[in-house]
Formats: sequence, C-alpha cells, structure tokens
Amino acid sequence: MIYIPVLIAVLSLLCPGPNPMYTLEKLSGQINTKYDEINPVVSLDGKTIYFTRVGHPSFDKTLKVDQEDYSKTLGFNSYIERLKDVYAQLGDGNNTDPISSAFNQDIWIATSEHGNFDQIIHPSYPLNSALPNSVCAVTTDPNMIIIVNQFYKDGGMQKGFSFAKMSDWHSWRFPEPLFIYDYYNLEAGVNLTLSKDNEVMVLSMQRHNSLGENDLYVSFRVHTTLWSAPLHMGDVINSIDNEITPFLSDDKRFIFFSSKSQAGTDQDVYVSERLDDSWTEWSTPRALPTPINSGSDEAQPFLNQKSGYLYFTSTRDGSSDIFRVNFEKPESQPVAIPIVKTAEAPQVKCLIVDGKTGNPIIGSLQYGYAGEDGFHDTKAVDTRGIQLPIDDPQKIVRFKAKAKGYITREIRIDVAALLLKEKNPVILVPADPLVPDAKISLAPIYFLRGKDKILSGSFAELDRLFSIMKQHPSLQIKIEGHTDNVGDEFALFMLSDKRASAIKKYLVTSGIQAYRIKTKAFGPRKPLNDNSSEELRSMNRRVDVIITKV
Repeated sequence: MIYIPVLIAVLSLLCPGPNPMYTLEKLSGQINTKYDEINPVVSLDGKTIYFTRVGHPSFDKTLKVDQEDYSKTLGFNSYIERLKDVYAQLGDGNNTDPISSAFNQDIWIATSEHGNFDQIIHPSYPLNSALPNSVCAVTTDPNMIIIVNQFYKDGGMQKGFSFAKMSDWHSWRFPEPLFIYDYYNLEAGVNLTLSKDNEVMVLSMQRHNSLGENDLYVSFRVHTTLWSAPLHMGDVINSIDNEITPFLSDDKRFIFFSSKSQAGTDQDVYVSERLDDSWTEWSTPRALPTPINSGSDEAQPFLNQKSGYLYFTSTRDGSSDIFRVNFEKPESQPVAIPIVKTAEAPQVKCLIVDGKTGNPIIGSLQYGYAGEDGFHDTKAVDTRGIQLPIDDPQKIVRFKAKAKGYITREIRIDVAALLLKEKNPVILVPADPLVPDAKISLAPIYFLRGKDKILSGSFAELDRLFSIMKQHPSLQIKIEGHTDNVGDEFALFMLSDKRASAIKKYLVTSGIQAYRIKTKAFGPRKPLNDNSSEELRSMNRRVDVIITKV
C-alpha cells in the first residue's frame, strides 16, 4: 500500500490560499490606529471589547511615587525624565522617548449593541496610569476584569495580577490583588486566561521547569481571590519555543495560544484539545489556517462563544492590529494537519488490557469522535485485538472498553499524531479488574499546596469514583496518600493522611457509607521514582485507590 503525505482539514480538504469558510475582518479605525493595539478581551455577551493601546501620547499620565503624583507636581521635562527612569527599571533602558515605550500601555474599552464597537472609552486612573496596564480576562461578574500586575496606592507595582471592578461606566475602583500560590515568573512577559466559570486559570510564563521560553501552566481556584500553584501542562502543548497568550474555550475542551510557526520566522495561532481530566494530556497543537495565520505575527486569540467570533492580533499591516473571523465552534472548522493518508480509511490495532497485569483481555470496545454524542460503533475484541478503521483520523478518537469484572473509563487518542510517529500504531485501552489489591485508575487529584483542601478541578474525577462505588454496592476501597520527599517526614506523613481523609469525606458526603472506605498514609515512603526533579516529585505527590473487597 502506498502512503501519500497530504494536508487534511478537520472536515474537508484544504485548498491553497485563504480558507473560504473564514471571512477576515479588521476592526474599525476607532480601535486600530497607527499605534499597536493588543490583548483583545471580549465580555461574555459579546458587546464589549477591552484592548490595550501601546505608546499612545494620550496615555493616562498618573505617576505616583510615595503617594506624590509627578504628573501634577513636576514640569513636563522633569516628568518625562522620571518616566524614563521608571521604564528603565522595568527593562526599557535604551528608549530615549518614554511615550513610545512598549511599557506605555493603557486599557481602552469599546462597546456596541450591534457588534461594530463604535463607542470608545479611555478610562482614567486608577484603571490606567503611566505604568503598564492591560486586561487579561473577564470574570463571572460582568463588572469585574483581571489585569496584569499588582498595584499599590502609594504608586508601587509588582509582578502578578489584579482584579479591577467598575463602579459605574466611567469609574473604576482601585485594583485588588489576585493571589496564586508559589507564583513567580523569570521573565517580564506573562498572560493568563480564565475558564468561563472562573474555576480554571491557564497562565503563560517562564519558570524553572519550562522547556524553553514561556510555557503554559494551569491553576485551580481555591478561594474567591486565590488559585493553586501553577502546574506545567506537559511537553505536547509546550515546546522549546514561546507559548503565549492562551485562551480556554467555554467548555474547557480546547485551548488556543500563540507559538512559533513551522517556518520559525513568526508567531502563529494554534489550537489543541484536552484529552482527559488531568490538564497535562493534550492533542498535538495545530496551526489555524489562513486567513487567520498570515506569515506575520499572530497572537492573543480570544473566542467569544456568544457571537461566534475569534478575535486575534496580527502585524500583517505593519503595526499590531485587532482582527476577527466568524469561527463558530473549534471542532467544526478546518485546520491544517499533516497526516498520512491512504486510499482507504487508515486502521489502527486496538487491545483491551488488564490494568493490573497488562495482559490482553476479552471484551467489547466502543469508539467514536470527540464532540459527538454517543459512540460511532461497538466491536467485540478478543486477546488478539482488533483492527479498527478510523474514517476521520484527524479528529480526536474516543475509546471505551467493556469487560465483565472490570471497571473502565473513556480515553481519547490523537490518531493523526500516532500515524505520524508510527506506521502501525497499537492502542491499548485499559480496564481495571474488580479484584482485591487492584488499583482504580484516576486522573490526578489536586489539592491546595501544602493543604488537604481538594481543588475544584478534581471534583469531576471524584464524582466518577463515587459513580463506580454506587454501581458496585459491595465494593470497598482503601485510599492511600503519598507525598514527595521535600520537607519534614512526619509533616509529610500527616499531610498524606489528611488528604486521603479529605477524599473519604468527599465520597461519604456524596452518599457512600463510611465503612466502605479505609485510608492509609505513606508520606514519602513509597515513591515511584527518585524525586530528583520537580517533574518526578509531582508524580510522587499522588493518591492511589486500591480495591479491598468486591
């Protein structure tokens, strides 16, 4: 059989040149100017757009030092010298004209009832000042946004993020700090996005475990203004290049971001799909087609589900401007993906394997495509496995096994990526045996750093464990808590005990009888590896669920 490399679209073959499904629109001259317009953020109802204008001479000139506002107490030349010193401290030491500095950033707001954003507002202090100001995300409160940096009333500023709340249409309260456990960023460039329900935060920043420049990290909401320590999102979605300006779709299934293009000369917008509940397993990122990506720098994607518009910035006309296309849903749009195509639908071999022994077992296998209700088909599978035709391999494929005496869960596989790596890939679909001492596979359970508080991002996986126990009323389990080796051993032992107990409490509160659940704390005594790196230590910070009685 002859394999021919081609470019395939998610729904149809791509033709050279701009994709006809997208109509590119550059926002009006009231928004786009000869200056750089960046960071478009759209309200949930699609009627308001926040954006940042860089280097504009009408910036808010408030510059406070020890509560003295130099814009009011100094003459123009002295003020400019002071501003030059401030920007030099921030990293722009070579700019002789601070007004044109990249650190001169102000937030602007445009509104419209009909989507043309013809009413422009330039808020004054305290939302804007002579310091860098930019919006990252909207919140569930329509009057509250998240902005870059933390500010103090005496004029100070430090790295981080803040909440800004509108008092009325032309007035904003002083920003309040947003807190992230173990927050640090090695470089100045940073950005974040929030899920629609504000429970999940994705950040772009450079940390000690980054693969190159900025990488993408995930945090989970702990309290109203507090999020968990950032977790690296893995080496599929991250690379040695610069992953920046993330945006998370409303259903938390897709992430859009910008990274270096395949040509390596500019930034492109990419999309990737989350494959499970861990937030570290993602499909191979795929560059969006033209006219979205153009050969210039494209970044800062923002998909507003209400209007169906994907907003983004591009330097294709010289300065950075804001564009949009009518995008609808990510899964229904054509995306260029290099795959191997045959004259027939490619086939992959699938085996159902015992999660404890790894041996093939007999059962049935359901499979279908992500984004579709139900499954495409169900096939009987023996210990030799089965060859399954994948009609649309560029889509994410869902698999779920069924086998007597086993607990199973759905997995998602990026078949297109597999076909690129292997000529004859084999997909192993795990099933956990319902026998004593077998482990029930769970996605990682996340806790508040150093505490036993379960983060909301793990509730779905604990609800799955609850459902398993409801379906098997005689099932009894032991919850084992484990930690890494950083810290006092007794304190780590107590922490692992409290975390195991917290999971038991969650299940009991949900309706499972307490006698069916035992807990055991191991602290750092049963590591999976040698704890020699943060990535390895994160694997040791875990909770195992072991069957004790069927």
